Amino acid sequence: MPKRGENIRKRKDGRWEARFIVGRDCNGKARYRSVYGKSYTEAKEKAKSEQGKKDTQKQGNDGILFRDLLERWLQNSRIRYKQSTYSKYKYIIDSHLAPMVGEMQVKDIDTAKINFLLGNKMKNGGLSRGEPLSPAYVRTMAVILKAVLDYGVREEICGFLKPEIYKPAMKNRKIHTLTHAEYRQLQGHCQKHLNVTSIGILIALGTGLRVGELCALRWKDIDARNQLLHVCQTVSRMKDDNGKCKWLMEQPKTASSVRDIPIPDRLMEYLLQMEGRSGSAYVVSGNENFTNPRTFEYRYHKEVRASNIASINFHALRHTFATRCVEGGMDIKTLSEILGHSNASITLNTYVHSSLDLKKRQMEKVESFFQDRGQD
Repeated sequence: MPKRGENIRKRKDGRWEARFIVGRDCNGKARYRSVYGKSYTEAKEKAKSEQGKKDTQKQGNDGILFRDLLERWLQNSRIRYKQSTYSKYKYIIDSHLAPMVGEMQVKDIDTAKINFLLGNKMKNGGLSRGEPLSPAYVRTMAVILKAVLDYGVREEICGFLKPEIYKPAMKNRKIHTLTHAEYRQLQGHCQKHLNVTSIGILIALGTGLRVGELCALRWKDIDARNQLLHVCQTVSRMKDDNGKCKWLMEQPKTASSVRDIPIPDRLMEYLLQMEGRSGSAYVVSGNENFTNPRTFEYRYHKEVRASNIASINFHALRHTFATRCVEGGMDIKTLSEILGHSNASITLNTYVHSSLDLKKRQMEKVESFFQDRGQD
């Protein structure tokens, strides 16, 4: 008969079931496995045998280097990530994580050691340059390490580590958006000097496209009849296994990034003008191949200088578009979908910058509200 705490029971079908812990998930919750027998003794012996195999495997894993665990995780996860994301993670592992913790045995890893080493990376930076790494870069390193350790727990290669891995706080950088005067000046310049670069600037000002999405945009992605712009590809930069950089077309950043954006009437007029003059399948390219983002940004800065406004990076056009949409009364949910965000909080926290004029108008609304209430 079963003893208290054995986790062995007789099922309704007459078989005996023995359950035992085979590992823990990323939250530390136990994962169980069951074996069955015709008798209590048979089920108990099967469970004991399987647990013995598990203990043998664990002993074999005790000597595994963290470098090997990093490589196992990378290869196991390759199918889940876009090619550019995989390339980025591989570079971080090869350049930072493997040199940092690769020679440590998995059984000796704990979060205190990892957090100490990540803190050093924040202060001292990479091995070659010796410059401090940005908080965003170190956060990515921490995310990878957490995923690797969770994988190790699931595969019973390492034990569950409860404390959190240190993720440095992100600094809120001051993002410059175009003033209304700068917006009109840049827009007017592009409308007057229409070319493959200026049409790209007008698209960014009118839709908030990312530079990679803009470079991947083809004329067939523009539905003139319904005035819709289909975002279904992006141009990304990656390194191959030999460390050589290349540009490639791939799926957008996230599933939410695949979207349809209504095209304003005025922008549609300029798109139709350019399509009639274009000899390329790509909207912002002058030849048969797509233009890579670095080349487009170089051309973009030439147009900005020609428009006689202050220098501003291309991504600021996306911030400007989002801010102008809010100022114009667009609801955040709609704006979030147009920008291709997975949720509205990203839109609010990252891309919407309340101008001083908008703040003044909102304060006037509050004052007017209280004045009206006082007259009731």
